[in-house]
Amino acid sequence: MWNYLNNVSTLELIAVSVFIAATASTVFTYINKNIIGKIVRALIAAGADSPESALTLAELGLKKNPFIRLALKGKNGLRKLVNEADDRIVNLPDGSSYYERDSKLDLSNARFYIREENRIRAELRYSTKGSDIFMLIISIIVYFGLAWLIIILVPMIFDLFSRVVN
Repeated sequence: MWNYLNNVSTLELIAVSVFIAATASTVFTYINKNIIGKIVRALIAAGADSPESALTLAELGLKKNPFIRLALKGKNGLRKLVNEADDRIVNLPDGSSYYERDSKLDLSNARFYIREENRIRAELRYSTKGSDIFMLIISIIVYFGLAWLIIILVPMIFDLFSRVVN
């Protein structure tokens, strides 16, 4: 049986690893901005900026989106910007406050909003400008091309250099 890892040079392994990492990060960015960001754009468009104007996922038309549902359950960047109407405000002695989130969030009935002070940050973080499917495909092709060039050209350059030195 042929084992790729035993028959590959270090340079090829590095080039393939960088290609995989760059592709994964590009796909993650695409999902974050275009799929998860739908809730941010929907809340801003609906004017949900307070607990009184908060909307459910069903009202936003995002009830069945598994990426959004998963992102809203965790303690991540989205939940720092998107508040749930039942989040408790905890006041600190120095006059500041923060929102305490319920870890057992019932997404079918939860109502979400984006506070006005977080609106601009949310718009910038989840903007789809420059992150469409065309750019995703082009990026993956460029990463593949660069990895291929590294695998082909660098050994040739090393060979030429060794011939000059010797």
